[in-house]
Amino acid sequence: MKEPAAPSSGDGTPVDDVRAHEMGVALRNGLKMGGSLIITWSVAMIVKLRVPVHLGPVRQGHFGFAESFATMFFAALGLGIDMHIMKEAAVRPKYASDVVGGVFALRAAMSLVLFSAMIGVLWATGRSGEIMFAASVFGVTCLLMALNATLGVVLQAISRVNPAVVANIATKVVWGIGLLVGLHFDAPLPVLALPGLVGELVRAAIILPATTGQAHLRFRVDVSSVRAALVASIPYFVNSLALGILGSLGMSVLEFIRVDEREVGWFAAVQNLAYLCSLLTPLLFWIVMPLLSRAQARSEEEGLAVFRRCLEGIVVAIVPITVLISAGSEVMIHYAFGAKYAPASTGLSILSLVFMMTYMNTMFAMNLVIKGRGWSVTIISIGAVFVTAVLMFIFVPLGRRLVGEGGECAGAAASVIASEACVVVAMLSRYRDTPLDDRNIRVFGKSVVLAAFVLVADRYMRRIGAVRLAIDGGLYVAIALAIGIVRINELAHVVRLLRHKGGDLGDPALRVES
Repeated sequence: MKEPAAPSSGDGTPVDDVRAHEMGVALRNGLKMGGSLIITWSVAMIVKLRVPVHLGPVRQGHFGFAESFATMFFAALGLGIDMHIMKEAAVRPKYASDVVGGVFALRAAMSLVLFSAMIGVLWATGRSGEIMFAASVFGVTCLLMALNATLGVVLQAISRVNPAVVANIATKVVWGIGLLVGLHFDAPLPVLALPGLVGELVRAAIILPATTGQAHLRFRVDVSSVRAALVASIPYFVNSLALGILGSLGMSVLEFIRVDEREVGWFAAVQNLAYLCSLLTPLLFWIVMPLLSRAQARSEEEGLAVFRRCLEGIVVAIVPITVLISAGSEVMIHYAFGAKYAPASTGLSILSLVFMMTYMNTMFAMNLVIKGRGWSVTIISIGAVFVTAVLMFIFVPLGRRLVGEGGECAGAAASVIASEACVVVAMLSRYRDTPLDDRNIRVFGKSVVLAAFVLVADRYMRRIGAVRLAIDGGLYVAIALAIGIVRINELAHVVRLLRHKGGDLGDPALRVES
């Protein structure tokens, strides 16, 4: 009796080989992009640690506020189109040429209106001229970042990540050197904002030729195609706008309701360090979303299986990082910023833990978008903006009263983490069937219990100083291996996927198009 033939992808290639090939490509691209992120974040953190020390809490607060306020205003430039392009171009690469040119033209027009509105608000609220000029430079930078992000999405959708890797590194190096030079010469805030703008120009110079060459992107204004894309992107647009506002809301609200203006600078410093935890966030969009889109296109069952394992891998990777930053908050603050920023340690200890939920929510949202339920994500994001704002008015005064110095910073951090917890519950409620299997629940439960255990154990080791963090890390890894949070055989399987080349399939995304 003949054995049944292996399932085919439609062109004679076994489906299992396609899956292994795509997983291998995704993992290899993840390593490339992850490597570039490590390099760029190393540069970023060296610089970000120097800025608060040099400026001091008050001027650091002004600098951080100018950047956050501009980012919040220019969040509208995203238009939600990148998510739509990633989803469509992952299976139809030629689609990008129909919409990118028109989107660029629309963003240029929008930026003029946004500049006027932003400066008007800053002037009406009595902000200084230095802050207004710095915010203007950050605004131009935001425009360039939006354009470059779309170009990067086009490359990532077809799994061409090498130009993005080079661009990421070059951009951060230029920005870092420029900012350090500005600090050395005590440059005013608008000048300190300029290196970011120059860095984005460098990124454009690298990534633009790659998109026209490797992705065959052509710039044309096709009004009907852009209109259709914008309509399809409405839920993504509203969601990205809400997320853009949400990301800068804490800093902006704190600037207007704080009693001690040093608290804004402390919170800005805390965000600089806490963002170490967000190192893997771009990989979800660059690497995981195309993988999920292709799996979902083949079958809903396969899409769910890939989602569950990706979610598990992300959480397992990020929990120990957040735990160590939370445990060592006062050590990191001391060595990074000095005694002037010591009151910020409580805020860092709280804020670092939020990223465990942030990664989960990002994955939940991404999966809902792929399933065509983008409006559910949008409604949750809008709700999170209002929840965070309300919580700020509750927790910031409460922190001021309970903690004293540094309490407003801690209250702002508590507002963010409480809001993110609400989002977790809301995201899970949007699924008809639970997106988590028994294995997910076991691994996540073990991770939370282990994290709590390590944080409690750390409290009893504080007398030995910073060396305890090495003990914390070793303790976490040892117990994680012992109780099965991390499995050696699965790590070996990942290595095999990284080495898997499969048949001569070419680029899976391009093969679908052909």
